[in-house]
Amino acid sequence: MSRDELSPLGECHRDVLASMYGGEPQLGEDGQRHPIDATTRISVAEGMTLHGLCVAAGATSLLEVGLAYGFSTVFLLAALEKAGGGTLVSIDPFQATDWHGIGAGHARRLVSRSPVLAPGSFSWVEDRSERALVELERAGRCHDLTFIDGYHRFDDVLVDFTLAARTCSPGGAIVLHDRWLDSVEAVVSFVRNNRGDFEEVPTACENLGVFRRTGDDGRDWSHFVRFPLR
Repeated sequence: MSRDELSPLGECHRDVLASMYGGEPQLGEDGQRHPIDATTRISVAEGMTLHGLCVAAGATSLLEVGLAYGFSTVFLLAALEKAGGGTLVSIDPFQATDWHGIGAGHARRLVSRSPVLAPGSFSWVEDRSERALVELERAGRCHDLTFIDGYHRFDDVLVDFTLAARTCSPGGAIVLHDRWLDSVEAVVSFVRNNRGDFEEVPTACENLGVFRRTGDDGRDWSHFVRFPLR
């Protein structure tokens, strides 16, 4: 990875990402540094695409399913800083146990150093996504962009999309990660063929499925269109 690829980001965000992509052990909430799994990340190209989608749309209310080490989180916070403020909610029931609080720690430190982000700009929800997303809907939350990168089983990804769609702002976007998996690609195909209230947005990243909300869900109770798995 070249730091030039991260040049649109702020210096603090570049430093954090350079350290993580460089494979350096990361600081956990226990005060210790922990090695990180090189497979648990989004690529720089995917991160910059995510950042670019937020910036282009002026998105200020962001949501992500899956926090882990915080790769996507840093890109999203960088977009909020460029927008001059906003909020990011990150859902991850295993942040403290499996990931040593690394992602949440990065997010809190970046917010504390930001000249434009308020202390409450980042919040971590320690719960399963299907419960957390319902609670966010009940609270009346709306999100300009949602990044889904949690459990990658077909039914889990479909449930995450279905629930996230209920809090998606008009004109907002939902982004699915890891299309190389048949389970995720099947959800992309389902949405493409069955959700007329969303349109697919092409990007240069084949591993991202991006859908923008264009209207309300007007399907009747028995609607179903067959969809190819690939």
